[in-house]
Amino acid sequence: MNKKILVPLVTPFREDESVDYEMLKKLVRYELDSGADGLYVGGSSAECFLLTAEERKKVLETAVRAADGAFVVANIGSIGTAVAEDFAAHAAKAGADVISSVPPFYFAFSFSEIASYYCDLVKKTGLPMMIYNIPSNTHAKFGLGDLESLLAEEGMDYMKFTDTDYFMLEQLKSHTGKFIYSGKDEDFLSALAAGADGGIGTTFNFMVGRFVEIQKLYKEGKMSEAKEVQHGANELVRAVCDCGLIASVKYMLELLGYPCGGARRPFAKLTDEKKKYLKEKAVREKLL
Repeated sequence: MNKKILVPLVTPFREDESVDYEMLKKLVRYELDSGADGLYVGGSSAECFLLTAEERKKVLETAVRAADGAFVVANIGSIGTAVAEDFAAHAAKAGADVISSVPPFYFAFSFSEIASYYCDLVKKTGLPMMIYNIPSNTHAKFGLGDLESLLAEEGMDYMKFTDTDYFMLEQLKSHTGKFIYSGKDEDFLSALAAGADGGIGTTFNFMVGRFVEIQKLYKEGKMSEAKEVQHGANELVRAVCDCGLIASVKYMLELLGYPCGGARRPFAKLTDEKKKYLKEKAVREKLL
């Protein structure tokens, strides 16, 4: 499989916070033309839990059509199985290649309950599942044995691993052979060294080419060069994280000619001071 670098699309908004579907189409083409192997649609970067169900479905439909046959992963996550099954059935109908979900959160579900949630979604559609392991956000901290047993279930073909436990990543890859994406932009090179097959990261939205280059250099054994590119990327990662990740990523896209609005409330708007800092950083790191 060569779908190694996936962009988790942001959701473009107009001034009134309505979804700008025309800009979404342009953004899809920009990412694919910039070297992305595919798209991760409707995830955290898309502010999925701040969208209505209708918006989530229309965003996916729009992205799939604009992708024109490119690889698309649809995030269908919810804290309830029935709601997620509805999103999953829609994703299959819309033409997604893979479904993905964070573990159901908030109610502190047991591991067996979470495993049943994933298995039910695969059964609903027949599409392969990408498990989204992000314990810092979901507070679902699984042991190595738990994740190995979950990946052994039928249809659990992928994992987005957004954590820095690279011992666990190495063991999961070596013991299961499943396709593992790193979800930590700032640690992408480290994750590759631990066995990750590819990456999915929010900052890919405005600098996907740098991560394509890191993977290429790593594969060629050019570690010094790969570290240099990772360092440059990390300067920008740090800047957007310091200013508010999603709103800042959207501002970087605006600087590149793809205005995507701000982040939806209750996220705060970027101040003029933060915009000035981000623009200066983008110039210094040769993004512009």
